[in-house]
Amino acid sequence: MENDKIRWLWQQVEDARESKNAEKARESLERLLEDVSVRNTPDENLAVLEMSRLDLSMGEIGAASRRLSSFKWHGIPGAAALLLAADVFLQLDNFETALESIESFLKLYPRDVDASRKKGLVLLMLHRDAEAERTLLSVARKERYRVPSTLTYLALLEAKRDRLEESLHLLLQAKELAPYDEKIEHSLLRIEALRVQMRRSAIEKTDLPFADVVPGMTAGMLGLHGYSSQIARVASDAWSRFCAVNTPSGRKPETWAAALEYAVTRDGPHFTQEQLAGEYGVSVSQLRGHYQMLRESVKLSQTNLNPMERLASEGSDLLRDARMDEIAVILADMGSRSGEFHSASDAAAWVFERVTPVDEVQRREIEEFVAYIWRKKDNSE
Repeated sequence: MENDKIRWLWQQVEDARESKNAEKARESLERLLEDVSVRNTPDENLAVLEMSRLDLSMGEIGAASRRLSSFKWHGIPGAAALLLAADVFLQLDNFETALESIESFLKLYPRDVDASRKKGLVLLMLHRDAEAERTLLSVARKERYRVPSTLTYLALLEAKRDRLEESLHLLLQAKELAPYDEKIEHSLLRIEALRVQMRRSAIEKTDLPFADVVPGMTAGMLGLHGYSSQIARVASDAWSRFCAVNTPSGRKPETWAAALEYAVTRDGPHFTQEQLAGEYGVSVSQLRGHYQMLRESVKLSQTNLNPMERLASEGSDLLRDARMDEIAVILADMGSRSGEFHSASDAAAWVFERVTPVDEVQRREIEEFVAYIWRKKDNSE
């Protein structure tokens, strides 16, 4: 009779779970735990774990932690209990216990792909990255790289290693397979933000001169504002002339870029200084002051000359300027096509198909330009 009662209560728990009736499930579990015949048995283990899962689903992390503070197995746990324990302890960040449960389950069912995937995640949380990679890659091969959660875990592993391009690629694959998964979308946004932040930090740490930063930034914004690639060449030429006789000062290349755009577009349809200050995120007074310095140092009417004509007459020292012009034109074209790309990484890939950076520093510069322009595009929509 007692066994019949226990089986009936477990059936009540199962029915309540299927109908998503948390209160009924909790009531049945409490009755199970109050039964003397259940104490110190596998049924008690399973009931405690089920109660903890209910606690976690209600956001009661403290209650679940207290309930499991002295948890120990009674007898040999079954497969269902081991998987449930792995889930619950994983949510409580008790990764060592979660790993023990998963490994015990895998001894019973070594070919269970879902459990192996979960093991990879737990190893990742334990910072056992080499083991996590082997496990997750093995799972991914079995799944033919078609399961979003596996790809997402691999993306997290790549992000931990600061390999953000690879991480974004994997997350985009996962997004294609599960376009409405909010967790993947959230991960994408976080990785993209981290990627931009790291690129900005790299530029700040290497203390790149404004001479290398401003023309690319201006070119991209000119394209975004609807100007032709010829204007980007004019801007690059004007900036080269300015830097030949001046050392740009300040901490924000955006200010010089805004002033440069105003300088090369002021004689035709153009944004006002106030509008450009808003577009670049700088103050109007700074833009105006930088523009004055440009105007006083550079005869802007001469910047319409073809850079290749100057190259022929002025010698090989201008080869570097021609290279900067090439990059500026491509960035300007990218800015005008920004609506065709799904992300900043897509836009950067398009740029790199058309220009090969001379070194890693220049690659970082271009990536930063693209990220900057992409943020401005998003803000304007």
